[in-house]
Amino acid sequence: MKLNCDGMTDIAIKKIKGFIPKSVTTDQAKDTGMAMVLICLLIAFLGGKHLFYGLGILLLLINMIAPNIFKPAARIWLGFSHLLGSVMSRIILSVVFLALVFPVGLVRRIIGKDTMQLKKWKKDRTSVFKIREHEFIADDIKHPY
Repeated sequence: MKLNCDGMTDIAIKKIKGFIPKSVTTDQAKDTGMAMVLICLLIAFLGGKHLFYGLGILLLLINMIAPNIFKPAARIWLGFSHLLGSVMSRIILSVVFLALVFPVGLVRRIIGKDTMQLKKWKKDRTSVFKIREHEFIADDIKHPY
């Protein structure tokens, strides 16, 4: 964050050139190692491949002794998760919009609802805003709704 001469703050925007991070912390490498251990144990348990139990134990020992070995795998793992999160969030939000918001708006338009009073807007000199003549008291602040 930079401070301009007029006192306003400027937020520096980083351009993302790719999804793979340039550096990975040791904690992120440990987390990737534990994810690999979990994947091996799930394959062994659900798939009946007993070789993966030994591989999972070996990966767990490596993760406990030297977690930095998992840094290259962590870069790929974190990059893939960032890419997957970016794509899936757009897909999920699009599905929610098309399944919920769009049909509700379409039904409201068909039955003639005009919540924002757009049909009244600028038809004449009168205002479409509601006039509230209310004197606020201390209880309004305690119970705003």
